[in-house]
Amino acid sequence: MNISRKPTILSPAPAPPASDGQPPDPILACGTLLLRAPLRVTHAARKHFPAGWHTEDSVVVTHRLILIREGQPDYLVEGRRTRLRAGTELLVPAWCRREWTVSTRGAGCTLLWCEFSSEPASLPPRPFFRTLTPGEQRIETAALNRIVADRNPSPPAAAARLRSEGELKASLARFFAGAAPLPPLPESAGVPSATSRRHPEIAAAVAWLETRFTEPDALDRFYARRLALSPNHFRLLFRAQTGGTVQQMLARLRLRKARYLVHETNLSMKEIAAASGFDDPLYFSQCYRRFWGTPPSADRLTTGMA
Repeated sequence: MNISRKPTILSPAPAPPASDGQPPDPILACGTLLLRAPLRVTHAARKHFPAGWHTEDSVVVTHRLILIREGQPDYLVEGRRTRLRAGTELLVPAWCRREWTVSTRGAGCTLLWCEFSSEPASLPPRPFFRTLTPGEQRIETAALNRIVADRNPSPPAAAARLRSEGELKASLARFFAGAAPLPPLPESAGVPSATSRRHPEIAAAVAWLETRFTEPDALDRFYARRLALSPNHFRLLFRAQTGGTVQQMLARLRLRKARYLVHETNLSMKEIAAASGFDDPLYFSQCYRRFWGTPPSADRLTTGMA
């Protein structure tokens, strides 16, 4: 959807201080942000995926609330691979990079899910999950089934859209009350879990990049920082714990924001390049095409990936 005004890209607002003086809960802050935003359900479905099913690596452009009804899919999102079991509820924020597979063993898996937008509010690209009791599974299954029903016929009537938004917000309120960050598989399962135990220097570097990536000279300023580790040790550790180099992470952050602006605004390509940290529009277009597989101007003409 294109809009004529510049978007207000929000990050989770600080939650009110806890009554016991403890720091605010960042998960509840994300929940509060979504519940206060206008939500629009764009798709909802229940589907069985056969054994061996595999989705391609892609970036989702809407939030996804997913309930695993049957089976055990392996979900890779933002570098964290997790095996999800029946009774798990998962929230994948918009603009997360993800892919998932269904084991070749067993009878496949069945998912219930809802895709929705929350413009102008946006969440950090960090997935959350919660494990449901049998009673909670019945409640959430019924809620998602009602949202699916309200999507048919499509497009839904105004009353159905209103019911869907109300149902979704109630589901999200229950979700965030018991949610936790999505954990990676343990090393014993054959997948490194370094992302959950980052060295403080690497964690600080990632946080710095996530807040400064739109600055054109971010890379020079990053390497001008004083490091506690030797440069070579830092480079090796950064690659081991993030799966790539500093340059690759910086490019991913910039190009993910650029694609958001391409899809969600009417800003010119020159303005999008500048807002994403590129001071050369031609170089921006080349980077965008290499990363996303299509030029930004052509990407704007599509409806995006689901």
